[in-house]
Amino acid sequence: MFLRVKPSDIFGSVYIQISKSDVHRALIASFLAKGESVLKPWMENVGIDITATKEAISNFADFKLEKDCLKVIPKDKNIDNIIIDVKESGSSLRLLIPVVSALGINAKFIGSKKLFSRPLDVYKKIWLNQGLTFDLKKDSLTIKGKLKSGDFNVEGNISSQFISGLLFALPLLEGNSKIIIEGELESAPYVMMTLKTLKSAKIETSKKSDNSVIEVFGSQEYSPINYEIESDWSHAAFFAAAGALGGEVALYGLNKYSIQGDKEILNILKFMGASIVYNEDGSITIKKNLRLNSLDIDILNIPDLAPVIVALASTAKGTTKLYNARRLKYKESDRINDLKESFNKIGAKITTTEDEIFIEGVEKLKGGKTSSHNDHRIAMALCVASIVCENEIIINDGESINKSSFNFIEQFKSIGVKLEEKE
Repeated sequence: MFLRVKPSDIFGSVYIQISKSDVHRALIASFLAKGESVLKPWMENVGIDITATKEAISNFADFKLEKDCLKVIPKDKNIDNIIIDVKESGSSLRLLIPVVSALGINAKFIGSKKLFSRPLDVYKKIWLNQGLTFDLKKDSLTIKGKLKSGDFNVEGNISSQFISGLLFALPLLEGNSKIIIEGELESAPYVMMTLKTLKSAKIETSKKSDNSVIEVFGSQEYSPINYEIESDWSHAAFFAAAGALGGEVALYGLNKYSIQGDKEILNILKFMGASIVYNEDGSITIKKNLRLNSLDIDILNIPDLAPVIVALASTAKGTTKLYNARRLKYKESDRINDLKESFNKIGAKITTTEDEIFIEGVEKLKGGKTSSHNDHRIAMALCVASIVCENEIIINDGESINKSSFNFIEQFKSIGVKLEEKE
């Protein structure tokens, strides 16, 4: 499927969908609990990744949808030699590998071939050191044996999902464990989200103030949770950017006190020159002022904002620099090079290094044919960029958006974007 997106004036309001990161964590804590949990509000339109996690844990839990709530009812976990399809979801895979192993369940994970080419060396090293099976192939991963407690050395500059996966697993083991983080912890807000979810399930941990060591106490039981799912700041960023570039958008459902790192989009927009208004009804309105200004932005803790920042910076005054960007290479695509290629095709002026992205702002983007590289965030960022194009954009692999949202296109059209889906 490709998307045809025309330059548009923007005006409207959007209720932001529930946070993908928050839902992954809440679902895992729920199926590990001793009793029924309730997650609310629940939306069935959150995308393929959440579907993957929900279907994966259907091996261990039943679900009951009531109004806007999802009830998670754990089942007997006395199962073995199961197949878990995580589709294209790196989060589902990385969060579930240690949990399944901590339960002593032998499992084969399957999914897209591209998924298993993404880094898993952190887990492989741990599994082999403990004498466990970690059989990684082009299209699957088979794990056998029960994870044991101990000290786990993890580099801070790899995906925080490895740390989060261990955090969910280690309370289930006999004996206390430590996660020793070597170097600076990148994407720290995602680890903080995991610790918040664990706390809601009455799981005890202890963290050094500099994030260098997290101690996890063993032989704990997850308590059922009555969990309020936050709206998704990562998703909201695309609508906020649309307002800043093309008119005015009011965002509903967001927690301005959230610990989600991507809440930083508001500060970025403010310093670039957009108008941010906090309304009495709890909504946040983002308005276009004059042409945006360039910035130097550290994306160490906000890597998922890189695509939408590139869209914003493409027509900003001056040159915007994104640094600490090296981990973008291991996202759903090689986001450093693929962002450059996708946006330069429509008239942007982007150069890159291994760790930086430089965006020299132009007055207007040209538009034309380009590709999302099957990356949902690049596809959504290109939709945002259409607002400041002279001509329409045609985006290949538009269906990649479904990875994180089944209703992004309808919501984007509702704020005035002229967008067509074509087979």
